[in-house]
Amino acid sequence: MKRLLDFLYKRRETGLFLVLEILSIWLLIVYNRRYNASFLNSSNELAASIFQVSNNVSGYFQLAEINEKLVNENEKLLQQLTLLKQKPLSYKDTIGRFSITRANVINSTFSRSINYITISAGERDSIEPGMGVISSSGVVGQVKSVSKNFATVYSLLHPNLLVSSLIKRTNTKATVQWDQEDYDKASLKYIPRHISIKKGDTIVTSGFNSVFPENILIGVIEEFELSEEMTFYEAKIKLATDFTSLKNLYVINDLLKNEKDSLQYP
Repeated sequence: MKRLLDFLYKRRETGLFLVLEILSIWLLIVYNRRYNASFLNSSNELAASIFQVSNNVSGYFQLAEINEKLVNENEKLLQQLTLLKQKPLSYKDTIGRFSITRANVINSTFSRSINYITISAGERDSIEPGMGVISSSGVVGQVKSVSKNFATVYSLLHPNLLVSSLIKRTNTKATVQWDQEDYDKASLKYIPRHISIKKGDTIVTSGFNSVFPENILIGVIEEFELSEEMTFYEAKIKLATDFTSLKNLYVINDLLKNEKDSLQYP
């Protein structure tokens, strides 16, 4: 302590000079408008820069949380959109008909002759075989088998999966089936030759079964052919779902499926 006091005493002239210098600068800034404005502008700019850097760093570490919130919001919007798209069945409408469960993609293939997707939802999430699976872009597939915590999904890129569909412009029923060729295209089958179709026509789910609600996007017509001897068109669609980058999926549960099936298949 004595050494510190001795040091301050020896440097008393320098210390007094610094105190007076700081006081002078403070008085100049406080009582001179031009310098006051310049100081405030500079300090505000510095503070803003510091806050910007702080926010950028904080935002970077919150990306996972923000993404999770966006996905949850997307799930709610899909739930509402699905309900709004349904035609009324009775006085109660279809508010209670479909439920949506979000799941993450654990593993998926798209370049094989038959393709599957493994998702992070299973029996504990009330997932059952036969349920439809969609993404925010459109149809993905159908649940094949289920364990306690996971499920395997028939990808739309599987030749055994047939999706009942409609050409939206003409309301014509058709069937979508993958032809084991391109991972971003599928065949559109059983379109009668008397129907007029166009490139770019939108293909959606028909809602005629209990797998998918109606009006879920499947793709758009990219090319078609109709020769004189053909009864049906040969057409290909560009799939709406990008199977190379699947991450978040939604499993569709038709809550009225058993009741509907009991009447259709007694």
